[in-house]
Amino acid sequence: MHRNIAFHLVPGNSARAEKLSMIAGACRWIWNRVLAETRQQYRFHQDTELLCEHTLIGMCLERPEKPSLTFFSLGKRFTQLRRETPWLAALPCHPVRQSLKYQADAWKRYFADPKNFGKPKFKERRGDDSFTIPQDVKIRIDSITGVRWLWVPKVGWYVLKRSGGNPYDDCPAKQAIVHRVLGRWRCTVCYEVPAERVAPIDNGKEVGLDRNSGKVAASDGREYCMPSIKRLEARKKRYDRMMQRRLKGSKRRAVARHRRAKAARKIAAVRANWHHHVSRELADRYGKVVMEALDTKAMTKSAKGTVKKPGRNVKAKTALNRCILDTGWAGLAAKLSYKAAQYIEVNAAYTSQTCHRCGHVAAESRRSQSEFQCVVCGYTGNADVNAALNILARGTGAAGRRGALASATPKNRQRDMLVVAADAAS
Repeated sequence: MHRNIAFHLVPGNSARAEKLSMIAGACRWIWNRVLAETRQQYRFHQDTELLCEHTLIGMCLERPEKPSLTFFSLGKRFTQLRRETPWLAALPCHPVRQSLKYQADAWKRYFADPKNFGKPKFKERRGDDSFTIPQDVKIRIDSITGVRWLWVPKVGWYVLKRSGGNPYDDCPAKQAIVHRVLGRWRCTVCYEVPAERVAPIDNGKEVGLDRNSGKVAASDGREYCMPSIKRLEARKKRYDRMMQRRLKGSKRRAVARHRRAKAARKIAAVRANWHHHVSRELADRYGKVVMEALDTKAMTKSAKGTVKKPGRNVKAKTALNRCILDTGWAGLAAKLSYKAAQYIEVNAAYTSQTCHRCGHVAAESRRSQSEFQCVVCGYTGNADVNAALNILARGTGAAGRRGALASATPKNRQRDMLVVAADAAS
């Protein structure tokens, strides 16, 4: 199995940092150069195909072959450019060529699913370039000081720093990605770890999770609330307004943009840290985690509507969308999927309206955001915990809750009421 560990990469001085910038800039240059050529070839292929299909002259011609956009073909073009460009030949070969591997993968995704994936785009010079060391990653550790060093081909050794240590120092490093974030260099190293060392242990315990805006409720009654990011959000909005007031292309606007990016990164760091802590605690406590399957993209769709049919409660819906995206439902699910021994997603329909005790489905039972009181059996409890119990029942096929699975639609309400009334009469 593979595990990624993030480090701070310390260049030491401006000259060594400039060498990293040259490699990252070469990756951006080779990406844009080859992408311009491949787009032109692909466009010529499409135009020639149309000519062959819709004109008499074209019908007499042979249909052209589709240009090859594989990594092997793009790699041959890279070899030609490296021979023609002296400064490119002075840089390490494998890290620069690896950028074309990503481009070939992007073309492959586009041809497989054009609706969800677009064509590869050109890269701008924004100061966030990166490069990948795809093989022969060398990391040494000083036996006296414990300092880690990363070998960058044709450049030299660079110091890696990390608070908290690295549990996989004794494992081989398969790949390293060096990237610049807000003017500072970072490195993510991928280690090949034995499966028995990181495989989660299934202790037989189960838990259901109900995701909400700003928190996650578990079926055991616990609630995991996300730390407040209101101050960071306010700071980010202030820098947004500052950017709007300043002239485009000016240094003052660049300073405001840099400060806004720092605030956005702090928000992302708080969210990711919360995801890791919650997912680790749940994975250690329970062997099986059941979560509702939610389409976050559809749920956070804009409510503005059109000019003819404008939306309603647009301001409230916008605030809800922002809160859902700030919570990061997909990020928490992704971390649980590899940390937990078993991870299951179930249909979330009517889980918040179903009583986990009697199985009755009614929207009236959900009195408020946090209060649930069944209109049939009178069960009262936390609405989110009740939903988490229903999610757990669906994921485990739990019996003993009358109609908890079968009555998950409003059509069975009358039958549930008759069953409960018969039990009460007996």
